[in-house]
Amino acid sequence: MRDVCKEGTAYVIDAAGFFASTPLNLVGRSLTVPEVIAEVKDLRSRLALQYLLSAGKLIVVEPPKDEVRYVASLSKNLGEFERLSKTDISLLALVSLLKKVCKRVVVVTDDHSVQNVALRIGAEVHGIKVPELRRYRRYVYVCPVCGYTSSKPGTCPKCGFKLIKKRAR
Repeated sequence: MRDVCKEGTAYVIDAAGFFASTPLNLVGRSLTVPEVIAEVKDLRSRLALQYLLSAGKLIVVEPPKDEVRYVASLSKNLGEFERLSKTDISLLALVSLLKKVCKRVVVVTDDHSVQNVALRIGAEVHGIKVPELRRYRRYVYVCPVCGYTSSKPGTCPKCGFKLIKKRAR
C-alpha cells in the first residue's frame, strides 16, 4: 500500500468522480473500492474506467473489515451513519487505511456525508459539481415539536413527528 503514496497524493474516487471523468485529469494514481466500480454503468464512464485500469492509474482495493467497523463507528458518532450506503462506508474505510500510510489523501466526491466523515478521518475533500465542506460537523436528529433528540433519523417516539437533522453544538 505504501507504493501508492510515493507520488505524493492518494486520490480516492467516488462514483461521481468517474461520471465526471475526474481521474483522467489527476496526476498519479487513484484508488476506489469494488462497490464503486459496480455503480459505474454508463458507456462513457465505463470506457474511461477500463482505460484507467489498463493503464495502471486506478487501483481497486477491498478495505479490511476492521477499517469498515471503525468507519461505521465514527460515522455513528458524527450522526452520518444512516445517510451512508454500504459503498460509502467501504470507500471511507479505504480512506482510513490510506491515512495510515500516506501523507495526503484526497477524497473526490459530491456527497456531503462522505465528505464529512472523510474530513473527520483527516483526509482532504474535493467536490466535483458542488462546493466541498471545509471542516467536519457532528449532527443530531431533533423533533421540531417536543425537542426530543436522537443520534438516528426517524420519527419521534414521544409525539410521532419526523426528526430533523441539526448540527450538534
